[in-house]
Amino acid sequence: MPRKLNAIEIAESALLVDIAIVFQLLVLYLPIGGIFFSLLIPPLFTLLILRRRFYAAIMGLCVALFVIGMLTGIGNIQIILLEIGAGIYLGLTMKHRLHYFPLILLGTTGSSLLLAGLTLLNILLFGKAFFNSLMFGFRAAYNLLFSVLNFITSQIGLGNWWASVYPVARHLADLTLTYWLAALLIIEWITLLPVVIVVYYSTTFLVRLLGYDVRPFPDGRINTFMQWIIRLLIKLALKLGLGKFWVTRTLIREVRRQSIGLGRQKTY
Repeated sequence: MPRKLNAIEIAESALLVDIAIVFQLLVLYLPIGGIFFSLLIPPLFTLLILRRRFYAAIMGLCVALFVIGMLTGIGNIQIILLEIGAGIYLGLTMKHRLHYFPLILLGTTGSSLLLAGLTLLNILLFGKAFFNSLMFGFRAAYNLLFSVLNFITSQIGLGNWWASVYPVARHLADLTLTYWLAALLIIEWITLLPVVIVVYYSTTFLVRLLGYDVRPFPDGRINTFMQWIIRLLIKLALKLGLGKFWVTRTLIREVRRQSIGLGRQKTY
């Protein structure tokens, strides 16, 4: 419910929003490595949810959208809306310790629906030119894919098989151009699934690194394998003499804490 924010909530919200805005500007203007800062924006609002509740995060979202819109234009509002929305969503689900499987499915489905809604909004705002550019992108992607498949199948001796399959594949491509909205939803869902997993993993890691007791991700055999890889990398770093650095020591402590947390979770 709408309420007055106290001084601490306003200060923490303003600080995290300012950091998110700076990270978004670095994403836009850094020629190399900007994508790294986009992964740091969701954890900021996840922290805001865990510390100062949902209402403070919504107020921070409104401020961030306004400032980014004024500094960079309306087009970049959509990008930061997705990033901050992911952070708020993860904060709410982590606060209630939702299992990662439905969390990832809901996050991927919601993100694809939001992107499809933004696409329809852009079509309404910019008219036929935006729609034509979208269809041109579909056709260019299909032509590139078919050209690559033509080359690969001819090189590995599957040219005759591809020649028989090509009419069916072309017909399916034409159907996606007719039912472009359904195709857009499916493509966005498949594309966003690994993105949601990476964002969830990085957010969970950073939040746990700051001492918040959220559900580890992943758990089970996947986590066992990843913990083995991380321990192997840590041993290699120690042999190379990197143990004196703060980052290496922090990673070691985090790996141990996650292992302890998983052990307690299995006990319960």
